[in-house]
Amino acid sequence: MSEEIYKSDAEYKETEAQLEALLEKAFGQGSAEMKARGFKRRVGFGTRPAVIHIDMANAWTRPDHAFTCRNMDTIIPACQDLNAAARAKGVPVIFITTAYDVLDASLPSDMGLWSQKIPLETLDASTGAADIDSRIAPEPGELIITKKRASAFPGTFLNQFLTANRIDTLIVTGVTASACVRNTVEDAMAEGFRPIVVKEAVGDRVAGTVAWNLFDIDNKFGDVENLSTVVEYLNNLPNFEDTVPTPALGIVKQEAPAAEFAGV
Repeated sequence: MSEEIYKSDAEYKETEAQLEALLEKAFGQGSAEMKARGFKRRVGFGTRPAVIHIDMANAWTRPDHAFTCRNMDTIIPACQDLNAAARAKGVPVIFITTAYDVLDASLPSDMGLWSQKIPLETLDASTGAADIDSRIAPEPGELIITKKRASAFPGTFLNQFLTANRIDTLIVTGVTASACVRNTVEDAMAEGFRPIVVKEAVGDRVAGTVAWNLFDIDNKFGDVENLSTVVEYLNNLPNFEDTVPTPALGIVKQEAPAAEFAGV
């Protein structure tokens, strides 16, 4: 279990602080170089966002599970603040979890080969492990999607939902920074959605992992923003139902010839 690596959260936080001091120097140098190379551009906020929480379910957010992640004392309140701001404007809030139907790796299973690397068999929906943490519980009508891979996109209807609702911006929270959050952000960018990752609302298990991945995401795959910046953006939006989707480029509406409808 994770506690065998770090005997206490206090020891973990001490290690993380030491690493962050070193990484801050490296990132300072790296940021300047990446900017000089033309990286670290901003995708910016669009006009029709959705908030998406990646794997903020009990297996990741509660203690004593193989998938348990750190710093929930910061991440959960950040997600609560985002939910409140989003719901006040009618912005969709989406919850992603991971669970499997066949948990025996010796049988044909929806776990695939990933179970050869990580303990997917512990993500048993019948135990409540895959249930969204009650502290950020979905409200009636909010979308809950179960995925089988790291990214929330492949094999789910997430892209269909976002496209049908003309979403242009994904405000991303969750765990882990090194896998499911990162992979979802990469796919969001590839699919044409603006990924905005909330710095205080992303976690992982090993010290330094969050800092490194947020730095790299901000360089190449999305914008990493402070919670206060994202909440302010949401607060300043019009009500979601009042926003106007940007028309697709290159589509021109043409009037049909009157004769075509004669007799209808």
